[in-house]
Amino acid sequence: MTNNTAGKLKEILRACALEYSGDGAPIVKAYAEGDAAKRLLEVARKHGVEVKPDQEESLLLALKSVKVNTEIPREIYLAVARIYAYLLKEDKKL
Repeated sequence: MTNNTAGKLKEILRACALEYSGDGAPIVKAYAEGDAAKRLLEVARKHGVEVKPDQEESLLLALKSVKVNTEIPREIYLAVARIYAYLLKEDKKL
């Protein structure tokens, strides 16, 4: 594998959309990679959703295994809760 190929593999973009109604656990609404992930991020931004590019890759990979329209597993509650808390804190600053 050349350095150029290795660099391209690291650049794979992943995105996951979650919905939380305040009842139960957040629900995975969409998961995408590559160009589809870029489109998902564009749609999110267009609707005023804060998108953080520095979210942990391992969490995105864990969310990838969750079926769409299904609650996230208990094992990743804490990681997702930390992201929600961070976004709420940032939102209050604005």
